[in-house]
Amino acid sequence: SSQFGSRICIASSRMPPGMVGAPVDRAMSSSFGRTKSSGALLKGGEATLGGTVAPTSETALTKHSPPPPVPKYLSVHHLTKRKKLAASTGNLHGFLAEDYHQLSWPLPKMFGEEKYGHSLIDIDDPRHLKDCAGMSKKLIRLSYDQQIVDLEWRKTHKALLDAEHRLATLSINAPQKTKDLLKKEVDGHMKYLLELQEQKDMYEMEVGSVHSRCDEIKRALKKENDLEQLRMRMQERVEKVKGADFYNTKFNIYRSGTAPARH
Repeated sequence: SSQFGSRICIASSRMPPGMVGAPVDRAMSSSFGRTKSSGALLKGGEATLGGTVAPTSETALTKHSPPPPVPKYLSVHHLTKRKKLAASTGNLHGFLAEDYHQLSWPLPKMFGEEKYGHSLIDIDDPRHLKDCAGMSKKLIRLSYDQQIVDLEWRKTHKALLDAEHRLATLSINAPQKTKDLLKKEVDGHMKYLLELQEQKDMYEMEVGSVHSRCDEIKRALKKENDLEQLRMRMQERVEKVKGADFYNTKFNIYRSGTAPARH
């Protein structure tokens, strides 16, 4: 209907690859420019969501190397305060972004500490820092659009419940035209709500792919640390039995005082 055709479809033009939707309202999009990081974020746009920052070769860096240069708003080393939500909320990898500590009213402050602001990946290993910076930048863009989609979803759901209530409590003697109008209104709200739900699911899928990559990195780092601890523990055990100079002793296959037979 014309009533719902005039609504703005909330799927952003910066939507991740594979998502379909109309551009976000310009008035909403312009409000993104209120944070310190927005200049760099707006320049990223679709290019950012198309792929992450190319990671530095792991052969060139070790876990003891100095961190490679990344933008301050994407670096865990420049956080003035490290804050995370409880693991029960599903936030396993994100620190609260620095904007929420530096600025009084980033957009929107009221929802940021709930979940949207925790977009800075907490992995600080130098070998993965640039890769994680790219994923953090992607999460920031997704979080901006998710806030708009979620807000519109709540408004539409409330309107749907109201329309259904008015239809259910309509008088039996009401004209058929009134019943048809209310039924058409309910159907329109339902259709729009399903579209928004589909967009929400696609955003969650993109966020889930980032979290899956973080899980892989953390599993690899944990395995590496466990093997290193095992090596240190075994080395310490051998040194207690054989002495601290055991590993520096030249290996000899012959008993002391014997020499190999010469032919």
